[in-house]
Amino acid sequence: MSAPIRLPIPRDAADALARGSLQWLEPLAGNEAFAAWVELATRTQSVFVAAADKPQRLAARLVGRRTTAERREREEREARRHRSGESRTRPAGERFPAARRPSVYWEEGGEGGPLLLLNGWTVGGSVWPAAWLKDLERSFRVIRMDTRGSGLSRTAPAPFTMSDLADDAAAVLRAAGVERAGVLGLSMGGMIAQELALRHPALVGELFLVATRPPTPAQIPGSSQLTEQSFDRPASGESIQQFLRSRWAAHTAPGFAAREPALLDELVEQLGQRLTPRAGVMNQALAVLGWHGPRRLASLRVPTTVVHGEVDPLTPVGNGMRLARLIPGARYVEISAVGHLVPLEAGDVLADVVRGAVPGGP
Repeated sequence: MSAPIRLPIPRDAADALARGSLQWLEPLAGNEAFAAWVELATRTQSVFVAAADKPQRLAARLVGRRTTAERREREEREARRHRSGESRTRPAGERFPAARRPSVYWEEGGEGGPLLLLNGWTVGGSVWPAAWLKDLERSFRVIRMDTRGSGLSRTAPAPFTMSDLADDAAAVLRAAGVERAGVLGLSMGGMIAQELALRHPALVGELFLVATRPPTPAQIPGSSQLTEQSFDRPASGESIQQFLRSRWAAHTAPGFAAREPALLDELVEQLGQRLTPRAGVMNQALAVLGWHGPRRLASLRVPTTVVHGEVDPLTPVGNGMRLARLIPGARYVEISAVGHLVPLEAGDVLADVVRGAVPGGP
């Protein structure tokens, strides 16, 4: 079986192409018709990718080889077993027959009512502040999921839409034996949480939408520079730790990185353990780009709390205000002098919100 032909693209050219594509898409990102087209195109592509995968695997077996996808899947299965063996939480991804097993990795810990955590763009389910997570696990059975393309779900089917990500979350809850759970979504995770509540309302007992936005076209754009930086790579001579630190510090409130260097160090260490590849970053970005239909939120009948940082540079605070208006009966909690990374910057306040100890306004 001959090796595939690859056209060499210089790294700088690839980065420039990614940035140029983002600049071209930016004016269209708020157009609902364009978002609907992106969603349809993504679904169509996923069908073709799935159809082409089986004959490729069969051809590889006939010559005694594995496809690249099969090799990556095998490596990820081994990594999942290794994580499960080391984790203090109760791993759940391998306890179920293949027919019932979600395509994404997840794990759980703690005792109490179930609480599903959905993390943001490019970030896996293992990237949460350790002290904050431990605090939550004293009150809740916390379930953490690696969204497709990140963490230990990098070989899950792609491309995908926001609906697919919401269905993954539903599959995880069902596999965990959860009939109804609280759901906390941060950034892109908040978008998944909204879609989960729309598609599977019986599974969602309460919503906590943190530093997130409504579907297109109701969103308020944030810093395009921060979005573009998600596709960057370390500069020559810059370590991956330095790169991650500077990139994520820019998501926080001014002065936070200097005040709390240990928290940022922990974040960088967690991110560096399993970086999201560029393909995963792009597929997640397409899922966000194709997400639309804010009018659907009027049908939600789930108790909802919207939490937003006052100085969020990536998702401006007006997004939280709009969400609170679009979802019937939603309460709104705004935290002063806090940026986009609310669990990191104001973890104690967020934990109290989840426990119901912080009142919100209408």
